[in-house]
Amino acid sequence: MTRSEQPEMGGRTVLITGATAGIGYQTARALAQRGAQVIITGRDAGRGEQAASAIQSECGHDRARFLRADHSTVGGNQELADRLREAFPSLDVLVNNVGGCYVTRWETADGYEATLAMNVVGPFALTAELVPLLQANAPSRCINVVSAAYEMCKRDPFEDVQSSERYLSAEAYAQTKLLNMLFTFALAKQLTAERVTVNAVHPGLSWTQMTQSMTPDMVGFPKPLWPVLRLLQRAGSPVRAGRRVALLSCSPQVGSSTGEYFTGGTSPKRLSPRELDGANQQRAWQLASRLVADAPTGRRQAHPAEGRVSM
Repeated sequence: MTRSEQPEMGGRTVLITGATAGIGYQTARALAQRGAQVIITGRDAGRGEQAASAIQSECGHDRARFLRADHSTVGGNQELADRLREAFPSLDVLVNNVGGCYVTRWETADGYEATLAMNVVGPFALTAELVPLLQANAPSRCINVVSAAYEMCKRDPFEDVQSSERYLSAEAYAQTKLLNMLFTFALAKQLTAERVTVNAVHPGLSWTQMTQSMTPDMVGFPKPLWPVLRLLQRAGSPVRAGRRVALLSCSPQVGSSTGEYFTGGTSPKRLSPRELDGANQQRAWQLASRLVADAPTGRRQAHPAEGRVSM
């Protein structure tokens, strides 16, 4: 989508998580160029303020802000939601961009395997907190950045979700991205599309810090073919990937689409019966709900009786 094809975003407020670099940063840039007020998050305050300042300078306005956040814990995401509500009267678009892929297995302060925490539990916790704000500013959008790697998940996505029995980085990543897609579609069914649309997007291969840190052992990739994969990764543009995410944030052509999966452009991609299965979607929702409710860092709450958030 060229600049001339993008609708203006003046007066719209967008939160992009994990956006101090890479795809998230490029998404924020693309939207700020259209006049949106963008709020970016990250762990490093120095990098975050620098990124917000760079967006302001490039776009010629001061509507780029940074909020520090620990997305690895439920409490960190809930605290971010509290600060966002205090500082901004409205939210029109939520882009859950933050994610993780790690060489070795480690656990967050909540006791959750980090890939699961970053790719599923954290985005779920933040979204649950911010849905009322999105509804109050309808029509609004929620966009979850996923990955085509979900197709690599060949086992039961609800088996060993904490990777306690076996940990391979690529397997954990694929499984959690599939779970993210499933809860995305479950949420879409709970919300009225005229008020809040909920979609998933795969922005494409991109040469980001996470991609650069990968090793053959992390992905279980045959070492003789590893150089080929690296060439494909290096060819991936964070700018192009960010524009794909930005497209879903602002394009009128996808304004009424909800519960869909996009890989570029405004036409959704067909999914397999596994992703479309309502039982799988509901199980993913209930799993994430339970993990949020049980997290030591989060607000203590009862498990939702029907696996639904209060709308």
